[in-house]
Amino acid sequence: MSYITDNRLSLEDRHYVTDATSRTHFYNFWEGKLREYIHRYRDDFCLVINGSAIEDDAYVLPFKDFKDFFSHDFLDANHRWIGNVRDYDEVITISAAGKANERFAQEYHNAFHLLQDAPPPHPERSDLSKYI
Repeated sequence: MSYITDNRLSLEDRHYVTDATSRTHFYNFWEGKLREYIHRYRDDFCLVINGSAIEDDAYVLPFKDFKDFFSHDFLDANHRWIGNVRDYDEVITISAAGKANERFAQEYHNAFHLLQDAPPPHPERSDLSKYI
């Protein structure tokens, strides 16, 4: 089982976790739920996009580094940010109302060390460079 799936209940106390386990790694974050984390932790928490329940395949995005990426300009009509994670180049995309944005996220892939108050042991970050 993946670290995020195995520890999801305790991680969600401090971090906003969403699943992106479809083939296209579709994800969404709700504005209302994000506001709750901002109210509690300001910008000292992570947005986690969990790509697999079986193996470690997650993007751990510190909110302070991504708050401009998830701007109100990209909220959809249902008050959520929606997008995909492209596996082949580790890019996180976001889109709404005909606008789109993307950001390289290789350094955030399986970056479990960024999760404040996370249960130990953290898995080692995999070295994917040997496959590139």
